[in-house]
Amino acid sequence: MRSRPFLIAALFLLTAFLLPATAPAGASANVAGAAKRLDNLRQKPERLRQFLRGMPKGTDLHTHLSGAVYAEAMIRWGAEDGKCVDPVTFVSTFPPCTGDQVPLSDALSNTQLWDQILGAWSMREFRPDAFSGHNHFFATFDLFGSAFSGRQGDGLAQVTQRAANQNEQYVEPLITPQFGATLAIANQVGYDPDFGSMRQAMLDAGITNAIPAAGLTATSTLDRRSDLQGCETDDPDTGCDVLVHFDVQVLRNQPPAVVFAQLLFGFELMKADPNWAGMNMVQPEDAAYSTSDYNLHMRMIKYLRSIYPGENVTLHAGELVPGVVPPSDLRFHIRQAVNIARADRIGHGADLRWERNPGQILRSMKNKGTCLEANLTSNQQILRLYGKRHPIRDYVKAGVKVTLSTDDEGVSRTDLTAQYVKAVRQHGFGYRRLKQFAQNGLRCAFLTPAERKAALADQNRRFRKFEARFPTR
Repeated sequence: MRSRPFLIAALFLLTAFLLPATAPAGASANVAGAAKRLDNLRQKPERLRQFLRGMPKGTDLHTHLSGAVYAEAMIRWGAEDGKCVDPVTFVSTFPPCTGDQVPLSDALSNTQLWDQILGAWSMREFRPDAFSGHNHFFATFDLFGSAFSGRQGDGLAQVTQRAANQNEQYVEPLITPQFGATLAIANQVGYDPDFGSMRQAMLDAGITNAIPAAGLTATSTLDRRSDLQGCETDDPDTGCDVLVHFDVQVLRNQPPAVVFAQLLFGFELMKADPNWAGMNMVQPEDAAYSTSDYNLHMRMIKYLRSIYPGENVTLHAGELVPGVVPPSDLRFHIRQAVNIARADRIGHGADLRWERNPGQILRSMKNKGTCLEANLTSNQQILRLYGKRHPIRDYVKAGVKVTLSTDDEGVSRTDLTAQYVKAVRQHGFGYRRLKQFAQNGLRCAFLTPAERKAALADQNRRFRKFEARFPTR
């Protein structure tokens, strides 16, 4: 039912009016108690995780829906849907099974096949000394794509329930809407360096005709999640209370006309449908078109933002380290995402220290209010960037609004709590900084002003309840 997200938003608003505007007496003492408890648990990872799992975390802003689903669920869904898999390459396909392909249902009783598929479709027991974490990670999406097809609502139910279990309020999953329709328009119109003329030609060719289908993708996904979680019943799952908006995924490793068509469609979709709150560009930042056309993509976004000034943009920027690309490609990705595309948020920002004048970039991000979506597990698995080599402390020290995200928690075999654990154990952050990360998430989220006000009020209530468990003596 479409009513559920609006009901949750209404409850957020009601909460904002009912909660007191200021923290009650003793709140600061309880913060000190929570901070002391975290410090006592720093060297006790299992107990630290229990503590942080219950801590309010606000939101996971950087999460790809397909990548957020654990492979075990995809195998089961694929088996139910009669999907197939190649037992050598582990590529899933639609039925009927041909050649050497076998039904995915075989994996349910064949333990070896089950384990092999899990290893191919995720970072489960991945050994970075044997293969490239970067290559293995990005290859998973082409392997499980068919198995996940048609199960977006099931995946969303898994994601929102996991979020609720970790005291999150909001998620913003990335989905690619109507790629086939935008590809057809791009091929029909072709590329024109005059962005205004190309936009008009694509509008005249009917690119907005796919908006109803994209809207149906969002509503059907939400409806399926609602049905699975019993959100319209008298006994709904706690995952129903997690508010959801979607971000448009634009596949950046495509020819220029295709990228522009996706961007244009995304802006038109956000303008037409409130379920679609933002836009991002995905696929490896070091791929062929991604690198050669990076500046062109940023200029496309700059142009389209001038036509659609009210829409939201977050960008994968700087998901790179030396060796992944030539040195010249490490020098400008974050800078151009911030200063040319004027992204509201950037994801990763991992190559900061190799960019030209990183101090200027940090000052620019702080002054513009550009937020950072830090993905600690993802950066460690894909880029081998962790601990002191990771720039998260540079962003924090510069006053940039930082929030923690999972990126692809299913593929990475992680969750949002694990990001907070890494922030403590690898980077030395304390409770007050983690609380700031959680608050930043809601401040940086693509919520309406009313939704944001209500969500922050609800978060304050959750923190007061959590911190009351740790009074100072």
